[in-house]
Amino acid sequence: MTTHHYPTFALDDIANLRESAQVEFKLASGRDGNGKIPEDMWETYSAFANTLGGEIILGVKEHQGEFTIEGIVNPIPMLSDIWKILHDPQKVSHNILSPTDVQIIEILNKKLIRIHVPEVDVKLRPIFIGPDPYTGTYFRVGDADMRASKEQVDNMNKRAGLLLKPKNKS
Repeated sequence: MTTHHYPTFALDDIANLRESAQVEFKLASGRDGNGKIPEDMWETYSAFANTLGGEIILGVKEHQGEFTIEGIVNPIPMLSDIWKILHDPQKVSHNILSPTDVQIIEILNKKLIRIHVPEVDVKLRPIFIGPDPYTGTYFRVGDADMRASKEQVDNMNKRAGLLLKPKNKS
């Protein structure tokens, strides 16, 4: 398998912040403004794991294609929630992160959460959210998370040596 090496990005270069195939920004402010994990972050986790890997940065706002560092007022409870979800097989099929992959970083005196999601080996794919790989598997296409088709999930399962059957809706 060919290893892809992509240039790293500098978060403190605000004028040049952009999402890409391997970088995703989420505001993560929550209703009260103190911080909450965005639900769609898990789609990005699945997409990065099933594609080339990437970085999810929580605490960055997008408005009309421009990004600003907003920060997270209280990131500690969010870290706890991230690890709780990662260890819940009803929410995420596999935790592929190590403790060093999830960090609180500080830029411009604002706290952000940086999550490094590695590309997983084909034997672990698909990484999916929720209980069903056919509805919870994603890929990264450009700067978007795309739901995998049944055929794509079946192909990943074949490569991994698994044969999954869709759940009966009875």
